Order: sequence, then structure tokens, then C-alpha cells
Amino acid sequence: MAVPDPPAAAAGTTEDRTARVRFTRPTGWRVEDAPGADLRVRGDDVVLTVRSRPGDRAIGDENASLLERLPGSVDGLLLLGCDVWTTAGAPARLVEYVRPDEEGDVVGAHLLLVTGRHRVDVTVERPLARMTATDDPVFAVLDSVRTLDRVTATESRTLEALPVLLAGSTLTGPSLGAEAVATLQDLAGKRWNPALLRSDGGRELVAADLVGRFGTVPPDTAEVLAPWADGVPPTTLDQHDDDGRVTRLRAWAGTVVDTGADGRSVIASVRPDRVVGLMAGRLGVRPTWTWPFRTPVLSSDLLDRRLAGGPSAPALPDALAEADPTLAAFWAAPWTVSSLLAPGRTRPVVVVSAAGVGFARVGRAEGGATAFRAEASANVYRSLVRAVLG
Repeated sequence: MAVPDPPAAAAGTTEDRTARVRFTRPTGWRVEDAPGADLRVRGDDVVLTVRSRPGDRAIGDENASLLERLPGSVDGLLLLGCDVWTTAGAPARLVEYVRPDEEGDVVGAHLLLVTGRHRVDVTVERPLARMTATDDPVFAVLDSVRTLDRVTATESRTLEALPVLLAGSTLTGPSLGAEAVATLQDLAGKRWNPALLRSDGGRELVAADLVGRFGTVPPDTAEVLAPWADGVPPTTLDQHDDDGRVTRLRAWAGTVVDTGADGRSVIASVRPDRVVGLMAGRLGVRPTWTWPFRTPVLSSDLLDRRLAGGPSAPALPDALAEADPTLAAFWAAPWTVSSLLAPGRTRPVVVVSAAGVGFARVGRAEGGATAFRAEASANVYRSLVRAVLG
């Protein structure tokens, strides 16, 4: 395999080498001692580690083992995505994940490459709260990784099967009807009105132990109420399936209201980084191979009717299906349509999850045509991070 030339070193970058790979990274990042690693570099809240070992397995086998092992390595680890990586000069995969940590969730990018004689792992981790701010330098480093080994390994003719790992934490808390939720929200920043005890919503709050019989507010309830007192709008995730099932999840800073298809809501206090994980589970974020559509735009009327779902959802026209088999497979699968609206935004991010196929993003509509493109699952997760964490 021919090794592509690395990008020219930009100002403020330094080249590092191990026995197996070389890469460029910001000069401000510092090399650290790391027993058991070929190299470790740290800077700007980013930790990069290089490890290698002898190995002659194919990239598909190594990647399948990695994807099987990672979820069990840390309780609660979520696999975000998996992509073929083509710039390292050897067969490679990029696996992205997020793992829980006591100081806040950590997001990782694991570049795995094989040369035929060695396996090399380049892992880059940083706090989830810094994901958006550090993506550019992290991927500049990953793009610069080049093998120094003689490469005898070849890319697999068929891609390995990816695990079906549907993520997500389940929200636990009292289940409330719409009137009880509205009554609870009315309490934020106000004194308890005894008249509320006589309402159906008030009685439900008392029965759920969210409010005492004499209007006392327990500490757990006060924690839920706190974000509502400022009147800040929530981040909202609305979803509907082809069968008409509709759900809504609203997240304020620390408080989540999860409304199911039956109209009842679960309310709980949740850390913002865990809110991202909860929404990722609802979206079904998981490793999927992403194949671009050949058709970048669709008739707005056609797409709108498919997005609406139900028995009247249209089939893809034959001419389009024949010209774009990838789009045809996506179109034919059951859809879950998710609309994500962040505070201060007027236009939601609309993502479609096609069961067993992958994700697509609905873009802008102009002149009767709407952009519609396949989207990597890790980038769907990034949309959640931007909406919830900024």
C-alpha cells in the first residue's frame, strides 16, 4: 500500500515518531512518561496515547475484536461510530466512543491500524464538555498519522459486521400526567399555593411525594425546580415513528422531562453530560457504516410526506431507486424522525434513523427541493453535544 504524503507541518506544530508511526501535533502539547505505551502526549485537555504490538490479523478481525471489547471495558461506555480510515498508509478504522468518568464524561477517538506485522492503536481522549472546542486539533493530528512499517496487510474486500448496540440510560423518576407536570412547573420560584392541593395535578404531586401534604418541597424536588425558576427554554427532542408513536424529551440545566407516547412524563435531575447520553440512546446512536447518497436533494413534497410517516408515506420513485440503491434501502426501512431544537435557535436539526441502515440529515429547502444526506452516527452525536453543552 502506498503511503500518502502527510500534510505539511503547519506553524505551531511538531512531528513525533514512534517505531511504528509518525504524526504532527500542536507544539504546546507535552510528551509524558507512560509505562506500557510507545508514546503519550498531553495538552489543551487532550491526552494522546500510542501503543503497538506484533500482530498479523486483518483489519476487519482486529476491529471486530475492538468493538466487542470496548463496551465491557468501562461500565456505561457508549460506542458512537466506526469509519474506514484511509490516510494512514495502512488498513485502518476510526472508532469513536464516550465513557463515564467521575469528573464528567470523556469522549475518545481510537485509530486502529494494521501493517501485517504489527497492530497500532492511537487513542485520543478529552472531556466531553470540550469535544466541540477540540475536534479540529484532534482530527488534524489523526489526519497526520502515517505508518513507518512496511505494509503487507490489505484492506478487506467486504466490511466487517458491526455490533448492534443500542445505547442509552433509562430515566427513572416519578411518572406524572400533563396537569401534574404543569402544576410542578408553576411552583418554580414561587411559594406553594394551598389551593393547588385541591387540583388533580396537585394531588398527583403529593401522591408521588414530590410535594408534602402541607406544601413542603423536599430537597430532591427543589433540585428539579431550580432550572425552571429562570424561565430558560429547554433543549427539546421530538420524535415520531412510522407507526405514529410520538415522544418528547425536554432538558433544562439539570432537569429532564421525558414524555412518552402515552402522554405521561418522567421527571428527574440529570447532569448535562448524561442528558447527551440519554438523547443519544433515544436517537439510537451506534456504530454504522455510512454510505453517501448519490442524490443530494429530493422533492420537498416527496420528502415531507415520507417524514410524516403513516400509511400514506410514499415509495421512492422507481427512477430514483434505480439510480441510487443506497437511498432506496434507506427509504424502505422503518424511520424514526427526530427534531432537535436548542435554546435560542429557530430551526431544529432534523435527523432520520432508518432501522438497520443508518442516519440521514434533513437540510434546507429551496425552490421546492430539500437537501437530504447520509450522516455518520458520530456526527449525529456531535449535534447533541452542541445542542446540550454548547
